[in-house]
Amino acid sequence: MIPNDTPWSGLEAGKVDTRRVDAKGKWNFFWAVMPRADVALALQLTELPKPFPDLPKLKSLEIKFQTLPGGPILYIRLKDNAQLELFETLCRDVVAAGEQAETEPEALGRAIGRTFRWHYLLRGGKAEVLSDEAQKGLIGELEILKRVITGLGPKAALTAWSGPSGAPKDFELKSDCIEVKARRGASQPYVKISNEHQLADVADRRLWLAVLAVDKVQRPHGKTLTDLVAEITSFLEVSEPSSILDWDLHLADAGFDPLHDYASSRWIVSAPDFHAVKSDFPRLAAPVPLGVSNVTYALSLAACAPFMTETKAVEAKLFENPHP
Repeated sequence: MIPNDTPWSGLEAGKVDTRRVDAKGKWNFFWAVMPRADVALALQLTELPKPFPDLPKLKSLEIKFQTLPGGPILYIRLKDNAQLELFETLCRDVVAAGEQAETEPEALGRAIGRTFRWHYLLRGGKAEVLSDEAQKGLIGELEILKRVITGLGPKAALTAWSGPSGAPKDFELKSDCIEVKARRGASQPYVKISNEHQLADVADRRLWLAVLAVDKVQRPHGKTLTDLVAEITSFLEVSEPSSILDWDLHLADAGFDPLHDYASSRWIVSAPDFHAVKSDFPRLAAPVPLGVSNVTYALSLAACAPFMTETKAVEAKLFENPHP
């Protein structure tokens, strides 16, 4: 039985019955009731995407493409009506994300991306606002990401950005790896190395340590984490809208949710200092002695100074063999 105070009330069970979410909406989102009386959200499409994008898998939801007599759709079906209230919130969030798009493929990508974000949260992702320390680290990675986007293009740059997935290095390019460290400009001249793998050699790749100063400032100076994310999002929407889904997934893995309020923390970030991590670079790197693991240590920037490399020279190497 569908409660009367939901957007699915009045729709007929036993067949696919629908009602447009917003008569004035840009895209064809519909509240739907499926043949088994399950409630759903559907996005009507003019054509199916080629190739099919990956879709999130959730125990309580079914997310699929289907071709109906009226045309193809993407639908999100709730399997357990006990979660109806949460599902309605999810659906309205997905619609709001899709309605920001300028093209149907972008609307589809945004809808899937937002569903992935819910997938991330519901499987146990970070539902809380990122701490200042986590914001600082993410801002450092975003600054490097912007440079990699400029050098390689959005899709290759997002593929290379491996930090949010928990990989040993923050960026893994074709011939290079980059480990990013953000620090307060006025702090002690050290950076924290979190484990023995962060500065370990990678076969057939150069390794760079990028150090940035990320400092908290008072309004009106600086920008919030949300501001910085929005700037990159706007650039991607114009330059390569098909990369928005991948961008959303990376942000979700990094613990960033645009619904969270980051207005109280504003930041300024310096240009990065790049250091070539070579055989004589000061580090504790894998393999470490048998029985030793999860090595954390402070690395003196003074000891790294002989390995500093001019940024233009580093970027020339990073982008000399662009990804296909």
